[in-house]
Amino acid sequence: MQHYLKKVKSPKGTTITEKVFLTDETLQARKEKLLSLMKEYNFSSLIIYADKEHGASFEYLTGFIPRFEEGIQLLKQDGTSTLLLGNENYNKVPRARTQSDGILCPLLSLPNQPMDLKKSMGDYFKQAVIDTSSKVGLVGWKLLTTDITDERQLFDVPAFIVEGLQAAIGQDVKLVNATHLLIGPEIGVRTVNNANELAHYEYGASLASDSVLDAMNHLKEGISEREVGECLTKEGQYNTVISIAAFGERFEKANLYPTNRVLNQGDKVSLTVAYKGGLSSRNGYAVSTYEQLEDIDPGYFLDVVIPYYRAYRYWLDQIKIGKTGGAFYREFSNFYPQEIYGWGLCPGHLVADEEWLSSPFYEGSKAELRSGMLFQVDFIPIQKGHQGVSAESTVAIADARLRSDIEINYPEMWQRIVERRRYLSEELNIHLHEELLPMCDTLGYLRPLLLNSDIALVLE
Repeated sequence: MQHYLKKVKSPKGTTITEKVFLTDETLQARKEKLLSLMKEYNFSSLIIYADKEHGASFEYLTGFIPRFEEGIQLLKQDGTSTLLLGNENYNKVPRARTQSDGILCPLLSLPNQPMDLKKSMGDYFKQAVIDTSSKVGLVGWKLLTTDITDERQLFDVPAFIVEGLQAAIGQDVKLVNATHLLIGPEIGVRTVNNANELAHYEYGASLASDSVLDAMNHLKEGISEREVGECLTKEGQYNTVISIAAFGERFEKANLYPTNRVLNQGDKVSLTVAYKGGLSSRNGYAVSTYEQLEDIDPGYFLDVVIPYYRAYRYWLDQIKIGKTGGAFYREFSNFYPQEIYGWGLCPGHLVADEEWLSSPFYEGSKAELRSGMLFQVDFIPIQKGHQGVSAESTVAIADARLRSDIEINYPEMWQRIVERRRYLSEELNIHLHEELLPMCDTLGYLRPLLLNSDIALVLE
């Protein structure tokens, strides 16, 4: 098995000197897409909920999240927008990327701040004047798929908002969950990106990749989790998941965060970080040689790492525009069976402002893979008696027109994509088909010997 361990050049990491902002044209196109979908599915009003953890669909048109408060956008079929915001975000109304009216709603503020106790949530919704001529949709952040009840009547939004909204529109008007209009893998407007959006998201995907590469390069005996954790906080950017820099057994005393624990040879290692646009992670062992790896976890390399990496390459080969998520799921399951390798979640998912947007990859999925989708190569084997393995990274699929748009309008990004493809081909023997755009430098790069930065896994 040692012949799979090759001396290769390490990815160099990318320094993106200028963060690409979303253009006014992109924001207008987003609004037009959503209004078109509202018309097609007979929605006269959408109410889009946000808090700090679940603000991306609100941010889609406004350009910001309500930070530590909650926020609501009312979008009507005529194109008008109204923002309901708390005490400390109401001043953001004139800065919203979509022109909007504003209503100060202290009920969305922090506890014990001044509130108008004479007005209910329903009163604020009445003030916003919701169009009830057709369906009224409430947008949260989660697709609630269940066979037990009608998911259109399940809401992942605080009860006081749902009840206030229903009171405002009246019991005769049916309120439905419309989250699928934003993030549903079949039709959701947020699941497909243009060139400007992909350039915007490349920054975070690349930064996460560079962070994990930096963390791997710092691994040595005696270094602490906290010291390695410093590698996972880059450029002051907001992390979209809890970063992981963990050695040995995790979750002692339920702790999620880096500690003063130092790295010893043979320790398990877990590294994860995510920013807007993508996540990167690596799991493995702190060893320098194949023999050390076999001593610590006999069979790990042959039974876990090699099958995982073969499946990883298969994933990259099979992801193609026009294929359904259900077909991909079936093919991947046949190649890398769940009953043997223990992966239990979707074998990959969409990513955007949040790390997990939604996924087209599930049994029976009719969602078609479309140009402009941004994916996490994310499937997690769980094999009894062994450590896990991960080389999670971010990749986009793009047709000829979208590739041309990127090359013309974002030539520096395009050159990075070309260099990443060349590295994969020349160093790792991974040959991506033309639709696949690596969004970071460490796609496909796996170090089974985490204390040996010269060695990576390469399959013939």
